[in-house]
Amino acid sequence: MKKFLILICGFILAGCIYDRGCFRPLIETVATQCEETGTLFPLIAGYQKPETLGKTDSNKRWNDWVSCGGKYGDINIDYYPQNYKLNGKFYTGLRQCMLEKGYIFLPPAQCGYQEPKYNTGKCNL
Repeated sequence: MKKFLILICGFILAGCIYDRGCFRPLIETVATQCEETGTLFPLIAGYQKPETLGKTDSNKRWNDWVSCGGKYGDINIDYYPQNYKLNGKFYTGLRQCMLEKGYIFLPPAQCGYQEPKYNTGKCNL
């Protein structure tokens, strides 16, 4: 109980509160990073052709995804077969097949958010 009271007193003295997932000052003199940034791009949007980064043809990407053994419409890649044979070739996963088709994979942190203000321009749906 003493530790809890000391922690609360520390926040009061420092003038910080916990609000919407982050700590912010009690009295704000400048904007904080606690604003809503929107929705992350789904994982499938991270597969991009290097020459058309951010403008990859999504229909072609879906066709390639399905031809690699993925399921159409599975935007968050819930179905992920591993160690399988397709058209006489052995693949350790869908990523390997997509890389062989010329795609690169950008993780969500590099894609940014779908909100235009926070979109890095590297990914598209």
